[in-house]
Amino acid sequence: MRRAYVEAFDEELLPLRGTSGEALVAEMETAGAAWKLAGLAPRLADRPVLLVGTSRDAVTPYETHHVPLVEAYEAQRVARLEHHVFPSDHALSDHRLALARTVVDFLGRSPVAA
Repeated sequence: MRRAYVEAFDEELLPLRGTSGEALVAEMETAGAAWKLAGLAPRLADRPVLLVGTSRDAVTPYETHHVPLVEAYEAQRVARLEHHVFPSDHALSDHRLALARTVVDFLGRSPVAA
């Protein structure tokens, strides 16, 4: 499984410089549980949360990354949870305008912190 992550990251490094799939996976392994977004759900239960996934993402498949995160946040009863899965790749190459509209709409419905 580790090798699969390294290879997947290696294929998506175009916008990144000075790193590698191996370096990114090693960084994830070092961070461990501290980088598990599901663990933030209790701290975010009283805040608006927008989660975005993509259904054609070879790097972070939504079934592995997005769905469990949504389930964790729903289990913590994050009251203002909104989530979307766009039929796009990791970079949302063909859905950037839709993503921008989704984010702007979400922010427009979210209260401003004092």
